[in-house]
Amino acid sequence: MKHLVLGCAITMALFGCTTTETVVFDAPTNQQVASSYAQVDWVEIEPSKRVNFSIDQSNQQYQLTSGLGPIAAFSINTQGKEVELEIISHFKKSVFYPNAVLLNDDNQILKTFTDSDFEYKHAYGLDGDRLTAEITIQPVGKQKVKLLVYTTDALLKGESEVLHPVKLDAIARGNYPPDVPNPVIPHAQYGELSLIVKADSAVVVEEPAIVSSTDMAQQKLDADLAKLSDENAEVMTVQVGAKGESESLSAQQQQFYLTSIEHAVNVGMLDKALALLEEAKMLEVDGAQQAFIKAVNARTH
Repeated sequence: MKHLVLGCAITMALFGCTTTETVVFDAPTNQQVASSYAQVDWVEIEPSKRVNFSIDQSNQQYQLTSGLGPIAAFSINTQGKEVELEIISHFKKSVFYPNAVLLNDDNQILKTFTDSDFEYKHAYGLDGDRLTAEITIQPVGKQKVKLLVYTTDALLKGESEVLHPVKLDAIARGNYPPDVPNPVIPHAQYGELSLIVKADSAVVVEEPAIVSSTDMAQQKLDADLAKLSDENAEVMTVQVGAKGESESLSAQQQQFYLTSIEHAVNVGMLDKALALLEEAKMLEVDGAQQAFIKAVNARTH
């Protein structure tokens, strides 16, 4: 069942006012287990909303290939407009590592989201550590879309690393992060999540549904690093001297690391940037720490 609206956040964009509400899933006993999409109890939501919800023992169970598992299921009224969805799972003492299925109103699968589609984002401002996936939908006419969120037995056996708070504090102050181990958070069957739905009132779509998923930060970083690697393929091999010791990197090799660190920071992948920084420091790349701090300060101001 749905619970009342908790607040309204004004967003300065085409999307207008976004209300925040909490949805509590409490499946009736006779509908506790679903073995098909037709048996799922879909919660109706409208754009533009931020829906906070929990997945716990009261949620409806779905017969997955690996066994029964709790789900959260939403039916989204697109109103014939282009819609952006963001699925968020919040890190606490544990984290629910999501998978998701996007369907049309006839229960036909439009897209399946696996763990590789979800991106880790470190704590920033009022947002804590979280896993996110973003989806852009262009439906036809007044077509609704459905979103089913679940996890898998394989993911339940895993764990995820998050940036240590003291590292984030150091980065925010423009300092080099201390060498402390990052917390490792276990995956769990239950967790706290959010779904953000934004409709662009300026775009009314009259073509069949099109879906594009975004792990944009990771995709951009991978593409940028691949391009840089291709451009520097011939110079990225470190020459080995007669005694088996690595010689100093060339100016072009060092620039590769500086540019890669800046790219990682610019797309929000601080964990990747820190890994590149550590590698650069081991190879005695001049200016690596300064490049990291400069990029962080430029992004936060």
